Amino acid sequence: MRIAIIALTKNASKLANEIGPKLKGDVYVKEKYAISGNYVITGDFIDFVHKIFNKYQGLVFVMATGIVIRAIAGVLEDKFSDPAVVVVDEKGKFAISLLSGHAGGANGLTLEVASIIGAQPVITTATDVERVISLDVIAKDYGYYIENAGDLKRVSAALVNGENVQFILDEDVEQISLLKDYIKDYDDSEVDAFVYLTDKEIKKPSEKPYIILRPKNIIIGLGCKKGIAFEDLFTFVSEIFKNLNLSLKSIKSIATIDIKKEEKGILQLAEFLKDPVVFYTKEDLKKVEDKFPTSNFVLHTVGVGGVARHSAYLASSGGKEIAYLKRNGMTLAVYKFRKKD
Repeated sequence: MRIAIIALTKNASKLANEIGPKLKGDVYVKEKYAISGNYVITGDFIDFVHKIFNKYQGLVFVMATGIVIRAIAGVLEDKFSDPAVVVVDEKGKFAISLLSGHAGGANGLTLEVASIIGAQPVITTATDVERVISLDVIAKDYGYYIENAGDLKRVSAALVNGENVQFILDEDVEQISLLKDYIKDYDDSEVDAFVYLTDKEIKKPSEKPYIILRPKNIIIGLGCKKGIAFEDLFTFVSEIFKNLNLSLKSIKSIATIDIKKEEKGILQLAEFLKDPVVFYTKEDLKKVEDKFPTSNFVLHTVGVGGVARHSAYLASSGGKEIAYLKRNGMTLAVYKFRKKD
């Protein structure tokens, strides 16, 4: 996490310089209070905050809460994109988690700052106060994508209020110990909200609030002819996922051979899906060549007996093959990421 520590007064600047090295953060102070290694705050303070706001994952302000609120008000977007904001008073008595407590990590940063200066941490998020699980923290910690995030607040409120929240998990999904006390069987009439943890497509359960936590556990291996169009690749992949009843949101990465680094169709697919591409060398793929049938055409073209299966197998850490198909110069291998032992 890249962190900025910001102060305006003499005493606050001393405290900022105590916090900064421990967090390995950038310290911003007024010029007359700056010491070696500090950055200088210039111009209008609100303009300054707006300029650096999205350059950091965490911002620690050593000043009054009211000043901070006025400074950040014009650049706030949402809990999933705003950085963590922590406020510390000049005497170092309190460290307050002000913004993005869960998804942005402000609650954790608050505890860290409090530990450094011996302050009282102040955390007001309801799930922490009531000691119930936070779904957005689970999503962040385990790399899940939150689908139907518009209902997150309503589902979280149901948990905080002690209502009946039905958790429905795939059998092969990584088991989370934090959830064990929440997995109960309710009659449909008793359920107030739903949480699904699945890579499968599901139908909307009811008019009741629900969210889907999508594990990033699917690898797609791709082989294709040169100049393949993005539209053809996307249609191929999406149709196969629909047939398999899998969500595209559960794709962890796209895997292929490194000679495809400039293949626009693959790069556009990765950008559209918001997933990284993992490239393997011919030598990498040869290491697992004996596990799969050899394609003489691919062997003579790129020097290895296959691309899609080989790269998907490697990227999934030797996972399970779900599907392997070919169509119009495209080859697709769908693999489930292997769980850690």
